[in-house]
Amino acid sequence: MVKGRDLVGVLSIRRPGPRPFAEGRFFRELMWAGRQVGIRLIIFSPLDIDWERGRVLGFVYVPSRGWRSRYYPVPRLIYDRLFPSSGTWGLYYNQVIRMRRVFRVRMLNRGLRGKWQMYRIVRRYEDLRPYLPETRLGSYRNLSVMLAKYSTVFVKPVFGSGGKGICRIQRGRDGYLVDRSGRPRIRTHSLLGVIYALGGINRRYLIQQGLKLNYLNGRTFDVRSIVQRNGQGEWQVSGKAIRAGRRGRITSNLHTGGRAYNVSSVLQQYFPDRAEEIEKEMEALAVRVAEVMSQRAGPLCDLGLDMGVDVNGKVWLIEVNSKPGRTVFLRMGDREGRRRVVQTLMEYARYQIDQQRQRR
Repeated sequence: MVKGRDLVGVLSIRRPGPRPFAEGRFFRELMWAGRQVGIRLIIFSPLDIDWERGRVLGFVYVPSRGWRSRYYPVPRLIYDRLFPSSGTWGLYYNQVIRMRRVFRVRMLNRGLRGKWQMYRIVRRYEDLRPYLPETRLGSYRNLSVMLAKYSTVFVKPVFGSGGKGICRIQRGRDGYLVDRSGRPRIRTHSLLGVIYALGGINRRYLIQQGLKLNYLNGRTFDVRSIVQRNGQGEWQVSGKAIRAGRRGRITSNLHTGGRAYNVSSVLQQYFPDRAEEIEKEMEALAVRVAEVMSQRAGPLCDLGLDMGVDVNGKVWLIEVNSKPGRTVFLRMGDREGRRRVVQTLMEYARYQIDQQRQRR
């Protein structure tokens, strides 16, 4: 038993060496925030569970000494930050399923089952449907229909993040222009040529309506909002930022050279008379989507919503991520925003622990 503090675990993939976790900085910040609310946080891999003894090899960060490990009881409250490759996904999540069953673990969050799940859930609600760009599962027929209807469409993997595998297809008078993220453009005169350029099309991909979004200094941009359950168990927008892609890129992801900006200042630049109204609309949309997703796909406590604003000021919901990153706040120097989104996670964990005790 860990004395003095309640034990909470974070699932991650462990690698050899002195820096065992890819998100080391984030985990150190979580540990600091946990201490403020009486929580002992350990980081562990589901592959490190000792099933016979009911314990796990857990890691904590010790200032000036680095990461240190020892065995702990398997935590009963866990936050999932697993990002396994497609080849190891089954290995890790079979262990997670077994852990939940054997030790009666409660999860703070759960990974969404791809972008199509999000789209199908949100489109059920009449008030949310207008925010969704038209989206279809990948097939030759659906690609043909979408390109006949829209001059620009995007093809995205159902699973994946970071903008990987996204393609933009533009229809012109003499054919099609295919932009693949980070790769040379391809011009083709036929739909079969488009399929060849994509490397095929099937239900593992989505075809999405292209939007006439605003550009910031020639860069495509969107708004990343972090919406979380707080210390009272209620959803709130804990932070938001503009993500502007690298010039010439078709996505706004930061790891491909993007930059981050303050939301209010950018909206004021493009919509001086409506900036506050648009920002409030995005915040209300973020909370509403989080409530809907948690009802249909829970448990969830921490979501990243990507929203676009088109040239007419209309807000669009582009994507929902159940394991969002927080680099955007560091990129724009918003240390308070970064601290807040980390602190809120641990306040919600504290709330869950206290609620469980009251039910006993």
